[in-house]
Amino acid sequence: MNKNGWLVNDTISCIPGVKTFWHNLLEWFPKLTDKTNGYTDYSILANVIENDLLNSKIVPYYIIRNGTYFRKINTPIKQVSLIQDIHINNHNQIDVINNSDVVVFNTTYVYNKYAGLINNSNIKIKICPLGVDFNFFKPIPERHLEVLPNSIIFIGDSSNYPKGFNIMLDIIRRMKSQNFVLIMKDNFLFNNLETMDVTNRVKIFNRVNTESVKLIINSCIAAVCTSYEETQHLSGIECGACNLPIIAREVGIYFDCKNDTRWGEIADDNTFVLKINYVLENINNYQPRKCFIEKYSTETCNNNWVSLIESL
Repeated sequence: MNKNGWLVNDTISCIPGVKTFWHNLLEWFPKLTDKTNGYTDYSILANVIENDLLNSKIVPYYIIRNGTYFRKINTPIKQVSLIQDIHINNHNQIDVINNSDVVVFNTTYVYNKYAGLINNSNIKIKICPLGVDFNFFKPIPERHLEVLPNSIIFIGDSSNYPKGFNIMLDIIRRMKSQNFVLIMKDNFLFNNLETMDVTNRVKIFNRVNTESVKLIINSCIAAVCTSYEETQHLSGIECGACNLPIIAREVGIYFDCKNDTRWGEIADDNTFVLKINYVLENINNYQPRKCFIEKYSTETCNNNWVSLIESL
């Protein structure tokens, strides 16, 4: 792709040293310029970009932008807006969608939320899931010494919505002989488990690095996603890449893949324990890595975006 482009977001990464999808775009498109300036607050971002367009000697052929957190950019330049967050009542987001040339949704699940709100028939709609590195997340023989045998893993935070952590705790209570691992993103501690006597069968990790996540996943036998809402669920793809079957609600990728049960099983509040037991009893019948790799690898994501930008 020989055409100049601008990447517009508030920042490339909220966590220093952590590579994001925005980094991938900059690698895939050498003539794509990072216009975050390190960090530019969403409240002024559109104004800054419009001013830069007026004063730049070389204007871009296209703009790739976050489609959610700041208003539309007033320009005739082609705009590709990425929607990976559900904010149905956000007027700015709907306005951005209807004033884009291409709108990229990370799953069909998210697109379905917005299909009835798109009133511009000239918009191109693309479904391009964000990619996971299947060369990194893969089955490995090493095991984490602190993970108990035959553990089931939960990755998320302690919110009841959207993560459904109250349901995860209920699963732990009811499955009294089952070991669990919780990788938490909000410093959740054992003393938050109320009166549950689970210290002998639940291991909690907080804010671990990517290498540790891979090792912990590979030390488990299955994964659970109790979230009431996920737009994609990258941590589930990471578990699947390590070939762990998943029990999840019909959200994000699990909605998109609901007709391909190689990855695992759909559940709800009333059926999680039943479905978990079913998966554990039939664990050799699942092939989550094979199910996910064609749709959700970094290579597939790259090919999708290269095709998209070349078509502008």
